[in-house]
Amino acid sequence: MVHISNNTLPNLQSLANSSSVQNASLLKIGQTLNANITQIQGKQIHINLGDQTLIATSKDSLQKLGPIQVQVRQLQPTLELVIIKQPNNTAAQQLQQILQTAYRQHIPNQQGISQALQQISLIQALPPSLAGPVNQLLEQVTKSNTPLSGKDLKNKIANSGLFMESKIAKGDKNNLNSDVKAQLLKLNHQTETLNTKKFSPQLAQLAGTLVQAINRLTVQQLQLFENPYITALELPFKSDRTINETSIEFRKHKKAQPPFWEVLIDISLPAGEMSAKLILKDQMELNCLIWCETDELEQLVAEQLSQLEEQLRSSLTLNNLMIVNKKPTKSEQTTQIALIDIHI
Repeated sequence: MVHISNNTLPNLQSLANSSSVQNASLLKIGQTLNANITQIQGKQIHINLGDQTLIATSKDSLQKLGPIQVQVRQLQPTLELVIIKQPNNTAAQQLQQILQTAYRQHIPNQQGISQALQQISLIQALPPSLAGPVNQLLEQVTKSNTPLSGKDLKNKIANSGLFMESKIAKGDKNNLNSDVKAQLLKLNHQTETLNTKKFSPQLAQLAGTLVQAINRLTVQQLQLFENPYITALELPFKSDRTINETSIEFRKHKKAQPPFWEVLIDISLPAGEMSAKLILKDQMELNCLIWCETDELEQLVAEQLSQLEEQLRSSLTLNNLMIVNKKPTKSEQTTQIALIDIHI
């Protein structure tokens, strides 16, 4: 809610006594209400409040019809309202409309990158001109580095597809060959071109799955644009014949004093699910909590815990490293991703 100083607030005074307003006794001074301006004739205004239409006068000229928010300033002898928020066609509103339209377009038809790649890997009898690029994409995205270094992780994030448009804007087109979204778009174009010339169920399935993966990345990009201090990404990896998923979310608690970083990691492993929460505070001080879904996985992690501790202490000040019984959850102070009110 945006409040404007009182000397610029238009006052709306009803021409009828407040007792003539249905349920006026339910109104309270200071109460905020949603209303709608339906007609403006000079300084006389027709305003809908609930299921009633009030004829009001304003000390200032109003220019636009539509929804407003008003606050009750006076009940007697007449009902007096003050506009506290008046819509205008600002750039911010236009941007929000664009974002909502994009969400409506991409959310209904999306699929996680790992699930999409798993489905693509199972498609049989693809044309040779596509089989090569498909295998190259699967190898590029799902190949694992053991152990995964900080440099490797940085490259994976840079090429995750979340920053493709930024690379293009900066003229960094040479790095698009390793960008996941760029490769998905290129492969989808090739698939649709072939499918147009000679339709086949395999090509249709491949094209549909590629679009779902592209939409997933686009939704994540929209969320990152709205919340630049929250970066969520999926890092698929191959285990045997199955493509598993690592979900990583970086969150900067900018409002905290001092600000700190939090990383939430969820990994799907053959022995069960594993979650970790890393909290990085001043002077590279780290707290690490690890939760394991199964006893088997917990034993495997416990056996490697000393090695992990040694690696962390080589570059950070490690305060805590422990296996916990409860799955790590997001802090109440964590910046929340904006809720999307979309009816599909």
